[in-house]
Amino acid sequence: MDKIAKFFKYYDPAWFALSYSIKATISILICGFIGYYIGGFFGMVYAASSSMSIFFLSSLEGNIKIKISYFVIYIILGICSVLFVNALFKFHIIFCFFTLIWMIFVGFSNLFNQNLNKILSIVNATGLLSIIASNQPGWNLQDSLGGFVASSIIAATFRLTRFGTYGKFTKRSCMMILDELVQISQNINNDKEFLNLSKQCNEHINDIKNLFANKSSTIKDERLIIHHSRAIFYLYKLEDIYNLLISMQRYFKTIKNPDLLNLINSEIIRNLIELKNIFIDKNSTIKDDALNIARQSDHTIFTASLEVLYSKFHLIKDGGEDKITLEYKKQKSIKEIIKDTTLHNPTIQYSLRLAIGVSIAIIIASFIDVHNGVWIAIGVISMSKDSSYMTKITGIANIKGAIIGIALTSILINLISNNSIFAILCVISIFLAFYLKNFPPIYAMGAFMGAFAMAYSLILGNSMEMVYIRIIDILIGFIVSFGVAFMLFRHTNEIKLSNTYIELLPKFKKLSNSVIEGRFTIEQNEILNSLTWYHNTITQSDRSKELKRYLEIYRNLYDISSLLSNLKVYTQWLNHPSKPNGAKDALISDINIISTRFEMIEKRVDKLPYYFYDNMESRILSQDKKIRFLLLEIAKRQDRIIAYSDLLIR
Repeated sequence: MDKIAKFFKYYDPAWFALSYSIKATISILICGFIGYYIGGFFGMVYAASSSMSIFFLSSLEGNIKIKISYFVIYIILGICSVLFVNALFKFHIIFCFFTLIWMIFVGFSNLFNQNLNKILSIVNATGLLSIIASNQPGWNLQDSLGGFVASSIIAATFRLTRFGTYGKFTKRSCMMILDELVQISQNINNDKEFLNLSKQCNEHINDIKNLFANKSSTIKDERLIIHHSRAIFYLYKLEDIYNLLISMQRYFKTIKNPDLLNLINSEIIRNLIELKNIFIDKNSTIKDDALNIARQSDHTIFTASLEVLYSKFHLIKDGGEDKITLEYKKQKSIKEIIKDTTLHNPTIQYSLRLAIGVSIAIIIASFIDVHNGVWIAIGVISMSKDSSYMTKITGIANIKGAIIGIALTSILINLISNNSIFAILCVISIFLAFYLKNFPPIYAMGAFMGAFAMAYSLILGNSMEMVYIRIIDILIGFIVSFGVAFMLFRHTNEIKLSNTYIELLPKFKKLSNSVIEGRFTIEQNEILNSLTWYHNTITQSDRSKELKRYLEIYRNLYDISSLLSNLKVYTQWLNHPSKPNGAKDALISDINIISTRFEMIEKRVDKLPYYFYDNMESRILSQDKKIRFLLLEIAKRQDRIIAYSDLLIR
């Protein structure tokens, strides 16, 4: 049981998926009942499908008004789908051509509006359902339309209503850590309690970090946590404060000035409590009266550490007032969109692959068999990823998951004759389809296909033979998707280079950290070997014109390696016992920023939560001109690298 609990805790550490899945399942049940009341059986089918699509939708960007407007677009396009897909489907050749154009447009929409792309993607589900349902005896347009419209409004309302949101989790987490930092400060002279509280706080920080490290290749939902960029910014800054408090405890033991220490500690505690106001939508004020008194004392080393600590207070406060640039995606102009619309653009390539794959399935549906074609299309859509690389790494797992999910469902269909029990199991399967979607592909696809097979059996009746045919259809869809992915726009060189680049980033993070303490020479030798391999891979490529960006990345990484080496040599004097430690504390803070920036570049490429400073010059605490120059040169090259990283194929 412990292993099972750890497994679920690993992929759903804060039970986000559990609460979201319960909410989605309740919405589907309510919509299903209302749909049945409005339009009978087909009203219920359309209602459940619409609700399921809305909850499978990745989070929309923007405020509540913007989100409502996009859901209105979904309802309008969904109505058009219900009204016209059946009529268009009768004109086989025209419909196949229309499908190709439509799917290309859906893919291209991602270039200029990601929200629209998400909406158009779930409209596809309504279109596929209309092809199946409209070819069934007893299908009624009015009933289907009524169920779809009513359920879409209800499901969108559920989706926009927050019952314990991810944003609230972020606030609670930060306030919990701040409370623990307050307790650490209050017990800074009590060694035993200080150690216990420090250990507890460190564990909580690491637990929260795990929430931002789910690399599920099934979804890679960048909005898993609302305002995730700001959340991770706060988390890392609070961790900086934690580390500073740990390192500063020694001063409270060695300095023989209790009045000054009490004054400073009281102000630290007061400022930590003030920072909590950020997370309850109140103003916070940071005082530095005690810090100014410390500046006038003879304790220069202690004062330098305090300067670093107070700078973190102000950074968090500034972040709360939106004075810091976090993740922000600029709206592209029409000119930029047209410039990006080339066959070398990964979005364009993915759109064409998906459009061709779905069109093949629709041709089968039009000229051979409706149900076969639709299920092949489902297989194509579920397998298709942004690149041949992603298709490859998830492909086998998706195939296994689909076979397992439908096989288990087929057993249940044949064993259970009681409609009430089957309905309960159908609800459970829908819940699992939502809950497991952030788990590894084999589990996610198994749950999704199991739920789909159960829903399909409700439409056409319980038939073992039909389920076997559906398995074959899905596998054909997977094969079509594989074939199209690896025949069109395959990027073998780019994939190899991208992987080599990703492997370099953690090494540069280690090298940055070793400037202060660590085996710098060993780390640098390892990086130089990796850079040589990276450069050889670039120069041996047969598509050098398209890989110039990798050479630019290489040059900037090589420069950073040299700059870090110069920084290491120049700062050797900081470790000399006769030299003041104040400068070292400031440098440690600056190196942490440089190191964290490498981590954030890696997170951005992997489509994980990240933040990035907009102005490094105002963030550097070191006063030495040479150190500042070297740090700023490193930061400039990091900026260039992250700009080129946006073009990487993952």
